[in-house]
Amino acid sequence: MSTVENARIPKPPTKPIVGHALSLDPHSPVQSLLGFAKELGPIFQLDIMGAPIVFVSGAKFVKELSDEKRFDKAVRGPLARVRVIAGDGLFTAKTSEPNWAKAHNILLAPFGGRAMQSYHPAMVDIAEQLCLKWARLNPDEDIDVVHDMTALTLDTIGLCGFDYRFNSFYRRDYNPFVEALVRSLETIMMQRGLPLEQLMMRGRMQTLHDDVAFMNAMVDDLVRARREQMGDTTPKKDLLNSMLTGVDRATGEQLDDVNIRYQINTFLIAGHETTSGLLSYTLYALLKNPDVMKKAVEEADRVLGPDPTVRPTFQQVTQLHYINQVLKESLRLWPPAPAIALYPLKDETVCGYRLKKGITLNILIGALHRDPEVWGPRADVFDPENFSPAAEQARPSWAWKPFGNGQRACIGRGFAMHEAALAIAMILQRFTLVDYQRYQLKLKETLTVKPDGFKIKARLREARDRTTQTPGTTSAPQSPRAAPPAPATRPTHNTPLAVLYGSNLGTAEEFAHRLAETAEINGFATHLGALDENVGAPAKDSGLVIFCSSYNGAPPDNAAKFVDWLQNAAPANAFADVRYVVFGCGNREWNATYQSVPRLIDERIAALGGKRIAPRGEGDAREDLDGQYEAWFASLRPLAAQAFGLQAPLDRDTRLQPLYTVEPASMRGATAASAAGTKQVRILENRELINRDAAPDRSTRHIEVELPDGVAYRAGDHLAVVPQNDSALVAAIARRLGHSPDDVIRLRGAEGRRAQLPLDEPISIGRLLSDYVELQQVATRKQIQTLAEHTRCPVTRPKLEALSAENEEGATLYRAEVLTKRKS
Repeated sequence: MSTVENARIPKPPTKPIVGHALSLDPHSPVQSLLGFAKELGPIFQLDIMGAPIVFVSGAKFVKELSDEKRFDKAVRGPLARVRVIAGDGLFTAKTSEPNWAKAHNILLAPFGGRAMQSYHPAMVDIAEQLCLKWARLNPDEDIDVVHDMTALTLDTIGLCGFDYRFNSFYRRDYNPFVEALVRSLETIMMQRGLPLEQLMMRGRMQTLHDDVAFMNAMVDDLVRARREQMGDTTPKKDLLNSMLTGVDRATGEQLDDVNIRYQINTFLIAGHETTSGLLSYTLYALLKNPDVMKKAVEEADRVLGPDPTVRPTFQQVTQLHYINQVLKESLRLWPPAPAIALYPLKDETVCGYRLKKGITLNILIGALHRDPEVWGPRADVFDPENFSPAAEQARPSWAWKPFGNGQRACIGRGFAMHEAALAIAMILQRFTLVDYQRYQLKLKETLTVKPDGFKIKARLREARDRTTQTPGTTSAPQSPRAAPPAPATRPTHNTPLAVLYGSNLGTAEEFAHRLAETAEINGFATHLGALDENVGAPAKDSGLVIFCSSYNGAPPDNAAKFVDWLQNAAPANAFADVRYVVFGCGNREWNATYQSVPRLIDERIAALGGKRIAPRGEGDAREDLDGQYEAWFASLRPLAAQAFGLQAPLDRDTRLQPLYTVEPASMRGATAASAAGTKQVRILENRELINRDAAPDRSTRHIEVELPDGVAYRAGDHLAVVPQNDSALVAAIARRLGHSPDDVIRLRGAEGRRAQLPLDEPISIGRLLSDYVELQQVATRKQIQTLAEHTRCPVTRPKLEALSAENEEGATLYRAEVLTKRKS
């Protein structure tokens, strides 16, 4: 029986035996399919050697195919043949294979927003190599854009992921690994499943076998070398270390070395092939659209500043909003990954067409992104305003799918977009690009689709070419001096309040701790905990605050049981008489699932009888997340007071009394303190492994420690080392406070406050400032407000108040002067 029951699905004329196998151009099959989509409409069918395949490009079809309860990723055709390289790695594994879920769970954190900050310096390192190469070209030399973008992205994933340098910018040709990889992918894509094909391609198939063996041996050596280093040096915070030491919370298992090899091959394929195509298309689009180029250059100058010798910071890259719009529009018109393959889990009907269980369905991304029903009559025109915040908000999530769908979407999306925005901004900040050939787009298809033969020239920009405005120079109005808040007595109404969180990476949990302390100061009887530890209906007449994030539309690990209960088992009146509010943490880079879990929680609690105190708050990790929380809490204060019958709004800063009081102490016992939650260990051995004469700027050490009694360690555990602040910085701050680092004090904690510093025991000021506080973290607006309230200088105080002002001008000034410049 045919797997397509509805004969109305259009299809082109067939040939005997081979069906449509010869209807596609062997050198450009994707472009052939896009031609069929334009000719036959949003759904059509091809028969390849007797096997029917359905192709879809209409957004209304994709809306249904995006339902993961009905359709799953299909690993078939070219993708299945890629398994000879990538095995059951994340990209080519079937969802049902155990290693997919195991690897996905282990690698979520290493691809999270906070981990991205640790990769940023390596990304800058490689981007500077690209810029240095271009700066040293002679005026008559041209640039092979795809070659250099491939070198950039390969070297970036190699260094960030595995601490391996391919050194592509120090070679004339590609690294041998890349040459083997490119040859292998070309051979895989040439296969069509025709009779006698393997015999006719015998020479290429033997080369494929040899190339795969070479790549596997190289990766296995990389893994073996890292395993031998483990224990001898400080663990590297990269993807390889996460794979070697990570433990899947669901199964308690680790990845074996064969699967780690497949994951590395996967990241090297996906991590450089697609991003290099994105960068190449983006440079092409900028050159063909001078108005867009002008705006992008102005943003690069404004955000990165006028001096190209100053390395961009992580926070600066997150402020490249227009360049991100340009990148997203490039992904719309020219998605490097051309299709998503799916299959129905059971017999389905999609927009009137009946499909049998298991049939292969391909979403043609390039055609989907030009569907006039979504993108309008100008769907073929390059326009970054398609991705303005308002446009993205108004558009359905299923209309833009360059990174795949749902849980099988690209786990490295944040990595790729940060890397691409950084590279484009650095290029535009430093060079004027010249389309000297007046290049017309021609596509080359392998596993991905890229421009073919695209060459440009680049000349260094001079000072007169640059935008002269310095970030954050807008003057802010000075507000009148206000007196510091007077001490007040602590309210004692003891209203029950549960502050619950769902958080994999710690951000939502951090906000929950902050609000719980504020609530306690304001007289609430507060309970703080994870959502999964609090499944069930809360007490009547209580309060509830929930902080939660989303991961590809799924709840965090410590919120999954709560969300399942909320959706499927909670009684109809579970939250009757419960006053609640929700704050969601997310990243708009994942627009399709942004805030999806917090939104679900908010709506379900309301449906189950909860009384919403205030609108749900949203925090975007690409922006001033701390400032967004503060603005939300400021609006919550009067509403919460009204909802709970309090006489005055909640104190926003929890400063009804000082968190600590300080008193002098004697030296006796002053060395006994240790940072909260840590234990002292004895260093058994600490020796240098690198010849410092040959490499004076590098250091790798072998360190052995003796664990204290009662402490155990096994493979997969983490040993956290509490760092110390620089002694010169500590001494300077101590002097500013009128003390010597050797002065000894004792801290007393305020009643009902959650203290994180050592209480009721002597400690030197030097030790306190060295080991217990972070002196170089970016100052929050809340902290700047505290400084302003304690500043007497009539010149300085208004400047601080402008930075912490609770309006858009204050937020803009804070981003430019503090967040972007990383001022502590």
